[in-house]
Amino acid sequence: MVGPGEQRKNRSTGKVFAGRLLCGAVIFLALIGAFFVSVALNILGMVLGMVGPTLGARRLGPATVVLALLTLVVGLLLGQGVLPGAYDRITDGLVE
Repeated sequence: MVGPGEQRKNRSTGKVFAGRLLCGAVIFLALIGAFFVSVALNILGMVLGMVGPTLGARRLGPATVVLALLTLVVGLLLGQGVLPGAYDRITDGLVE
Protein backbone atom coordinates (compact mmCIF):
# COMPACT_ATOMS: atom_id res chain seq x y z
CA MET A 1 0.00 0.00 0.00
CA VAL A 2 1.29 3.44 -0.95
CA GLY A 3 1.18 6.13 1.73
CA PRO A 4 0.50 9.83 1.23
CA GLY A 5 4.22 10.65 1.44
CA GLU A 6 4.99 8.32 -1.46
CA GLN A 7 2.22 9.83 -3.58
CA ARG A 8 3.55 13.33 -2.94
CA LYS A 9 7.09 12.23 -3.84
CA ASN A 10 5.91 10.62 -7.09
CA ARG A 11 3.96 13.74 -8.02
CA SER A 12 6.95 16.03 -7.40
CA THR A 13 9.22 13.73 -9.43
CA GLY A 14 6.83 14.01 -12.35
CA LYS A 15 6.79 17.80 -12.06
CA VAL A 16 10.60 17.96 -12.05
CA PHE A 17 10.73 15.74 -15.13
CA ALA A 18 8.18 17.96 -16.88
CA GLY A 19 10.18 21.06 -15.95
CA ARG A 20 13.39 19.58 -17.33
CA LEU A 21 11.63 18.43 -20.48
CA LEU A 22 10.20 21.92 -20.94
CA CYS A 23 13.66 23.45 -20.46
CA GLY A 24 15.05 21.05 -23.06
CA ALA A 25 12.44 22.28 -25.52
CA VAL A 26 13.45 25.86 -24.68
CA ILE A 27 17.09 25.09 -25.46
CA PHE A 28 15.99 23.71 -28.84
CA LEU A 29 13.90 26.84 -29.54
CA ALA A 30 16.76 29.11 -28.49
CA LEU A 31 19.22 27.40 -30.81
CA ILE A 32 16.80 27.66 -33.72
CA GLY A 33 16.24 31.32 -32.84
CA ALA A 34 19.98 32.02 -33.06
CA PHE A 35 20.12 30.94 -36.71
CA PHE A 36 16.95 32.70 -37.84
CA VAL A 37 15.74 36.21 -37.18
CA SER A 38 12.87 34.92 -35.07
CA VAL A 39 12.10 37.06 -32.08
CA ALA A 40 8.96 35.05 -31.35
CA LEU A 41 10.83 31.78 -30.78
CA ASN A 42 13.24 33.38 -28.34
CA ILE A 43 10.49 35.22 -26.45
CA LEU A 44 8.53 31.98 -26.23
CA GLY A 45 11.69 30.31 -24.99
CA MET A 46 12.14 32.94 -22.28
CA VAL A 47 8.53 32.60 -21.12
CA LEU A 48 8.70 28.80 -21.04
CA GLY A 49 12.07 29.02 -19.32
CA MET A 50 10.41 31.03 -16.55
CA VAL A 51 7.82 28.27 -16.15
CA GLY A 52 10.58 25.65 -15.70
CA PRO A 53 11.52 26.64 -12.11
CA THR A 54 7.89 26.49 -11.02
CA LEU A 55 7.86 22.87 -12.17
CA GLY A 56 11.04 22.05 -10.27
CA ALA A 57 13.90 22.74 -12.70
CA ARG A 58 15.58 25.22 -10.36
CA ARG A 59 18.95 25.58 -12.11
CA LEU A 60 18.03 24.68 -15.66
CA GLY A 61 15.15 27.17 -15.88
CA PRO A 62 17.15 30.38 -15.37
CA ALA A 63 19.96 29.00 -17.54
CA THR A 64 17.53 28.51 -20.42
CA VAL A 65 16.19 32.06 -20.02
CA VAL A 66 19.74 33.43 -20.25
CA LEU A 67 20.47 31.19 -23.26
CA ALA A 68 17.31 32.36 -25.03
CA LEU A 69 18.24 35.99 -24.37
CA LEU A 70 21.77 35.50 -25.69
CA THR A 71 20.59 33.74 -28.84
CA LEU A 72 18.05 36.51 -29.39
CA VAL A 73 20.82 39.11 -29.33
CA VAL A 74 23.10 37.02 -31.54
CA GLY A 75 20.29 36.32 -34.01
CA LEU A 76 19.41 39.99 -34.28
CA LEU A 77 23.04 40.99 -34.74
CA LEU A 78 23.52 38.37 -37.46
CA GLY A 79 20.33 39.46 -39.18
CA GLN A 80 21.42 43.09 -39.30
CA GLY A 81 24.81 42.23 -40.75
CA VAL A 82 26.74 43.41 -37.71
CA LEU A 83 28.37 40.01 -37.34
CA PRO A 84 29.43 38.06 -40.44
CA GLY A 85 27.35 34.95 -40.78
CA ALA A 86 25.03 32.81 -42.84
CA TYR A 87 22.68 35.66 -43.74
CA ASP A 88 25.32 37.23 -45.97
CA ARG A 89 25.65 34.09 -48.07
CA ILE A 90 21.91 33.64 -48.46
CA THR A 91 21.17 37.17 -49.66
CA ASP A 92 24.25 37.80 -51.86
CA GLY A 93 22.64 36.79 -55.14
CA LEU A 94 19.23 38.40 -54.58
CA VAL A 95 18.19 41.45 -56.55
CA GLU A 96 15.79 43.85 -54.90
